[in-house]
Amino acid sequence: MEVGNIHSQFISKKASPVKPGVSLKASGEAQEAPQHKDLVDIRQKPAREVMGKEDLRNFLGEIPKVDLHRHLEGSIEPKTLISIAKRKGLELPAYDEKGLKPYLQVTDQDKTLLDFLKKFDTIGKAFTDKDAIEEITYEAVKDANADNVKYAEFRFSPVYMASQYGLKEEDVMKGILDGVKKAKEDFDTDVKLIMIVERQMGVDHAAHVGKMAEQYMDKGVVALDLANDEFHFPPGPYAEVFQKAKDAGLNITVHAGEAGGADNVKVSINDLKADRIGHGVRTFEDPEVEKDVLNKGIPLEMCPTSNIQTGATKSLETHPFKRYYDKGIKVTINTDDPGVSDIVLSDDYYKIVDQFGFSLQDVENFVMNGVDAAFLPQDEKKAMKEKYGKEIAALEEKYLVAGTPATKTSSNKPGIPSDGA
Repeated sequence: MEVGNIHSQFISKKASPVKPGVSLKASGEAQEAPQHKDLVDIRQKPAREVMGKEDLRNFLGEIPKVDLHRHLEGSIEPKTLISIAKRKGLELPAYDEKGLKPYLQVTDQDKTLLDFLKKFDTIGKAFTDKDAIEEITYEAVKDANADNVKYAEFRFSPVYMASQYGLKEEDVMKGILDGVKKAKEDFDTDVKLIMIVERQMGVDHAAHVGKMAEQYMDKGVVALDLANDEFHFPPGPYAEVFQKAKDAGLNITVHAGEAGGADNVKVSINDLKADRIGHGVRTFEDPEVEKDVLNKGIPLEMCPTSNIQTGATKSLETHPFKRYYDKGIKVTINTDDPGVSDIVLSDDYYKIVDQFGFSLQDVENFVMNGVDAAFLPQDEKKAMKEKYGKEIAALEEKYLVAGTPATKTSSNKPGIPSDGA
């Protein structure tokens, strides 16, 4: 059954708090609102045309979302680092959020991948001990939840975190697991974990991390990832490590087609047995690889803002997201490093929807693509899709039928920042 058909079952005929056919706008003037039978047609039109800009921004902030490509290290906000630094006596370039931002987050002056990666020199100061890592993890889940991210897969490098202050990897893991546990008690965001292999550190390192990931499979680690310098360290040499991880029951995602070309995507799928591709921006450079991604149903974890900031694509206009979506490739929208990029997931949803004229039906498809691509059992995905479908339908009624003003999210950057923010 198509997503649209599933969705139509959820449109309640009793949900409107005003007289059917009348919408109460902010001005108080009564206007004709679409009848329920018209909603299916309206959902096919560009969302920016059927909702006002502010309503669309807030609608995207309120819908349940999935983030499959979110680095824990890159999720640190200035306030969190300042809190840790003051408590631990750490030296920072500044101790106020405004002053620290240029050292932690991408600014207009940052133009290259090296500029982006330079931010991790400051980020690395945060991982002082288990307690700090627990706080970082808790705050990362809290920030995701504030933007109505209801399912998130946080990826991280235990070796990188441990190396900053000579910590034991077991303490890094305890900090992360305790942070997730505490966050789950306070927020309704489900969290799974992905361990990262640092490709520049060699095959022995990869085997070590792969074995560690296996040991934590019963504690929420669902996959192994290959990340970092793709251009100088292609995926091929890591095939055996990732095949072993796959055989052990771990899922596989690989950063490919970001700094490197389509051949890295091909090798990741065929040799490393990737279930998903991280980014995959340059997949289109080889039509055969693009066709393979489509035919094998390999989801792409696309991160629009990050893809521009790191130089994977020149601009939003040239981003291949729509090309892949139109071809039937399962594209998903993700944040990558929201703390570094200074975004929430709703930002990237709005940018993509506004830039390419996507419809409300497309928006729901993007959410459901994320559910389909999640490293979860099928029964859990089915329940999520039903729940999310109902919630999205109710929110569409709120905006399209009742015309109810939006309630912004409680994030530091509520929903999507307004124009000029």
